[in-house]
Amino acid sequence: MLPLWSRTQLDDGTWTEWTLENWGSCPDESELLALIEHEWTSLQLDSPEVSIQPATGQVIATVPTIAYADGSPRSHAATLLGADVEIRATPTTFTWAWGDGEVTVTEDAGAPYPDQTVSHAYGRALDEASIVLETTWTGEWRVAGGTWTGFDESIVTTAPGIVLEVLQPRARLVDGPLTTG
Repeated sequence: MLPLWSRTQLDDGTWTEWTLENWGSCPDESELLALIEHEWTSLQLDSPEVSIQPATGQVIATVPTIAYADGSPRSHAATLLGADVEIRATPTTFTWAWGDGEVTVTEDAGAPYPDQTVSHAYGRALDEASIVLETTWTGEWRVAGGTWTGFDESIVTTAPGIVLEVLQPRARLVDGPLTTG
């Protein structure tokens, strides 16, 4: 920390002499660690974007709806007390609320068809269901390219819900041939 000097402007517009307030100091490790922790807990991570298949806004009850999100880590760089600090946030838990009272918790962000790993089949028709993803992130930090060290606390983000209509499949018995002649 640099030395701190001050002076005051008087009512007549003149200034007082400069006064040394503090000779300055070198921050200790605990001050840097506290700032790194504060940087992590105040970090504004964007929630992963959620995608579903089919993406039409309508799904059929009893047919699995596929969901997936971006599961890649996020990086953040800061200069704290003159030190170059890197922070890496990694999504570790994905909590999928399907809008029908069911919840699925995974360590997997899912994948699109045909490699899907996260899906949900609605048991009945619903006028509206909102799929909401809550992501838990763990974090690590390092100073000047050194060794990565984990944070004790995690961060949770919530993606905006995807609203859809769940349609009920219906079968109808009809007389006659199914072809027209």
